Amino acid sequence: MDKNEIIEILQDWNFWKKDLESGIERSTYLNRLKDFLKTGQIVVITGARGAGKSFLMRQLIKSLIYNGVKRNNILMVNFEDPRFTELDTKILQKIYEVYLEFLNPKGDVFIFLDEVQEVSGWEKWVRTIHELKKAKLVISGSNAKLLSTELSTLLTGRHIDLEVFPLSFQEYLVFNGLDLKDKLDFAGKRVEIERLFIKYLEWGGFPEVVLSGEKKKLLFHYFEDIVNKDLVKRYKIRKPAKLNSLAKFYLTNISSSITFNSLEKFLDVSVDTVEKFSHYFEDVYLIFFLKDSPLKLKNKKKPKKSLYYRYRSCQCIRIQV
Repeated sequence: MDKNEIIEILQDWNFWKKDLESGIERSTYLNRLKDFLKTGQIVVITGARGAGKSFLMRQLIKSLIYNGVKRNNILMVNFEDPRFTELDTKILQKIYEVYLEFLNPKGDVFIFLDEVQEVSGWEKWVRTIHELKKAKLVISGSNAKLLSTELSTLLTGRHIDLEVFPLSFQEYLVFNGLDLKDKLDFAGKRVEIERLFIKYLEWGGFPEVVLSGEKKKLLFHYFEDIVNKDLVKRYKIRKPAKLNSLAKFYLTNISSSITFNSLEKFLDVSVDTVEKFSHYFEDVYLIFFLKDSPLKLKNKKKPKKSLYYRYRSCQCIRIQV
């Protein structure tokens, strides 16, 4: 890619000449990000696709600008932009050099790298920029295992993490125009709160879904992206149909007691494959494990290992292995 192509892409994702949409402020996460940035560490934002990582980055950028940081001193790169055809450390360095040439920033530079796991070898470039103190770095990724593995080996002691989830119910109320200040607000709006809670249980708390009129369509889109981009493509799955079937089985059998052996028969794959696929789902935040409480296990003569899978829209599945 030549420098003119790169700067054209970067202009679309940056606040240099215009304000970009940043959504409804999620103050709890934003305040933590501000504090993390002051530590001088690499700030790492992880979470599921659609959880709101990119908008949190934009909200942090707007806050920096509001507090006096020059727009030219902030670089935002979205690595899911299809116009970036080559994703490796060479393109990272070239993007950085083009940014310096065209924007000529003076003073502290802030670099935001969105969905950085798409770039092969990103962690080495990030470490170099950090150690040379060329910029303050905020990076995001949708794959928990990828980021944690690489960060633990190459960025030990150099990063601080923020895990972002879909909206809590309190945030969900704010997104629906219901900001409760005290107990009187709660008492006076109880019926509306109960109505919204039912919708929250039905559709979940992905920010864009909450605000969209096409909730089902958008959720299907998230599901397909998680399965195809975060799993099939990244882990080179040879049986994508089986993976897809297992994911749908989990998400349509909420709170059911299941064994990996029974899933082996259901999917016609080995128990090891079922377990491997199941952990992949956790890696990309589709579901996660919850173990039995110690008190519950204490009352069992021969306690079995129990796992719970929870979908991020507040639905649960119990798995026994």
